[in-house]
Amino acid sequence: MTRPSLKSPLARLVLDGGATALLVLALAYWWLGNLTHEIAGTALFVLIGRHLVNNSYWWRNLRKGRYDLRRRVGLVLNLGLAAAMTVSLMTSFAISRDIFGWLPLPDSYTISEIHLFAAYWVMAIVGLHIGLNWNRVSALLRNLGLRAPVWRWIGWGLGIVLAALGLRSAAVMDLWTRLRFDYSLVMWDFNEQATAFFGHWLAIIALFAFAMHLALLALDRLPRFRTARPVEGG
Repeated sequence: MTRPSLKSPLARLVLDGGATALLVLALAYWWLGNLTHEIAGTALFVLIGRHLVNNSYWWRNLRKGRYDLRRRVGLVLNLGLAAAMTVSLMTSFAISRDIFGWLPLPDSYTISEIHLFAAYWVMAIVGLHIGLNWNRVSALLRNLGLRAPVWRWIGWGLGIVLAALGLRSAAVMDLWTRLRFDYSLVMWDFNEQATAFFGHWLAIIALFAFAMHLALLALDRLPRFRTARPVEGG
């Protein structure tokens, strides 16, 4: 029996979708409790490790080829995401009370705050990262048999709806305040609206993804960038 490849289109979608779901889940700290939060975070970084393996060619080829504007955007976003995830990982070791609580690392309120604000920026950059690789995700879906033109229009329709919901969700969750490294007065009542919490954050990711996709489409309409090579991987 042939062993399924973790680099197949379906496996990539499942792994990356799972990582996104775990990222959103980990934000619900006061709903999960500390131990479950740490388990979700640990699983998230395991999937991120697999994502890096699947896209190792991108990192190996950083110094090859021509750097047009699209590729520079991809480089900045991927390095920004790597930096934010590294900050999140390092601070998680320091503030861990369960899984890595045995590590002799200093803990402080400041480290906890850095961990929290890094998570908000990870959410935003993940959305931009998805938008950056929109064509690649579409290609993976086509490889799974979703080739009919109707799927393209369904995708656009969903993108527009989710982006509109994302604008509202960003206001509800006071996202712009959080991204300025400022404290928000918004406190979520998980006893009443746990499902809505996850819906808001998924819509926010969709907002950033759709915004990046539209920005790249606009960029491609500029004569000097029409022949630019799409950014993939990372």
